[in-house]
Amino acid sequence: MIEITSVEEFKTYKSTSGYFIITDTTGRKLHSNRCTFVDLKHFSEKVIGNESKNGKYFFTDDFFEAREYPKVKKCEACRRLL
Repeated sequence: MIEITSVEEFKTYKSTSGYFIITDTTGRKLHSNRCTFVDLKHFSEKVIGNESKNGKYFFTDDFFEAREYPKVKKCEACRRLL
């Protein structure tokens, strides 16, 4: 699992087949890379603007690794893509 810390990394992984885990104060969500909630605007606000203080983005190409992330829940919006 890779923590994404830059816009360049985000763009690279967004165009790669795999899964994102987004952590924040409301919990941890597992998303498909095609999910509408995985976008540059949200990433930039959370990771760049807020310096990851309230959340982080992670990427993996392994669904089973993503599913095993502690206390992660599947995103309701992209659940059918997982």
